[in-house]
Amino acid sequence: MGRPPRLGSRSVRLELGLFAFAPALALLAFRTRHESWWWLSFAIPALLGCVVALGAALIVRRTNTEPVTFTDITDVGDQVLGHVGSYLLPVVVDFSKSTEQVVVAGVILGLIILIHVATGRVHVNPLLYLFGYRTYRATAGNSATYYLIARSDPADWPDTYRCAALGPSVLVERRRSTAGP
Repeated sequence: MGRPPRLGSRSVRLELGLFAFAPALALLAFRTRHESWWWLSFAIPALLGCVVALGAALIVRRTNTEPVTFTDITDVGDQVLGHVGSYLLPVVVDFSKSTEQVVVAGVILGLIILIHVATGRVHVNPLLYLFGYRTYRATAGNSATYYLIARSDPADWPDTYRCAALGPSVLVERRRSTAGP
């Protein structure tokens, strides 16, 4: 019986949560754009999520790949629906009615993000699917379990495949290796 991947530190999960929920936060910022205080309270976390996405892309691009032998790979894409449902929140709430609506929507989205961060569901990011990536749970030959983010189909991979480590529990497929640091 396999073990789940390590969740990673709370700060990493929070960063991944900001990245995963940046579109919902940006939509809330757009919907509250006529109220500067509310706009800023949603726009700043949305912007931070974009910065995290850029930082993660740079890390993966610059990190050397290592060969990893996988013994089991399972698709975890079914976890994406929890994120997508929260993206609908800014659409269904009418912010022009009252400040109370804005507060309720912010609290609900905050709770959704906190639950995703606490449970580690932020490793499965729906934005990655827009760029052709999928998320898998993968067990390596050393019995360590990872979240694996890949663009190609792992079913077509050889037993050993080169991946870049985004963190202690996240591996990212990178088809071409880079030399040097």
